[in-house]
This record gives sequence, structure tokens and C-alpha cells, in this order.
Amino acid sequence: MKTVCLDFDGVLNTYTGWQGEDELFQPREGAREFVQALLDRGYQVVIHTTRRPSLVYGWLTVHEFPNGVLVSNTKTPAVAYIDDRGITFRGDYDEILQALETFRPWWGPGAIPAEG
Repeated sequence: MKTVCLDFDGVLNTYTGWQGEDELFQPREGAREFVQALLDRGYQVVIHTTRRPSLVYGWLTVHEFPNGVLVSNTKTPAVAYIDDRGITFRGDYDEILQALETFRPWWGPGAIPAEG
């Protein structure tokens, strides 16, 4: 089974910046269906987070996410990592340095809104 790791804040929830350990925000529209689609396609879904996994498991239950999802605060080997703060390394360190200088998460100040 292939594993896909999803970041919690900013990918599954409506995160707008740190507001304390107990503020987990509401689910993003379509998040439950996205997780279910991954499971239906045979992926093991691991949510990675710096938060306490027990808090995230509770949030998943309250918001009726599908069963079978794992939560981890360590990096799990996966075929892909889906993260709101990720920059893909393509073998060029100069490219990464430039990307770091202009990087903004999709939800953060100065971010370019997603097309849609």
C-alpha cells in the first residue's frame, strides 16, 4: 500500500496562522471527500502535524472524517507529502534559495490567491 502524508494545518483545516494549541479551525471545504478519495484509491493516509496527535484524532472524529487515517508528529515515509508550506526540490539549490525569498503559504499575507 502506498502512503500519502497530508499536513494538517492549512491543508485539511481553514488555518490562518497560529492561534494556540487548542484552536484547530474548521475543515476546509472538500477535505473529508479528498481524504475518502485517497482511501478509495488504496492509499494509506497519514496526517503529519506538529500538534499533539490526540488533538487531531479528536478533531477528525468530531468532523466525521473517514476511519483508517493515521496521525503522526514524525516524518513518515511516503510517495508524496502534501503541505501548504512545501517547496519542491528539483536539484537546483539556487532555485530553492530564490523560492525561499518569495515564498508565502497560499493562505498567508501577500499570497497570490489560487485560481478557480
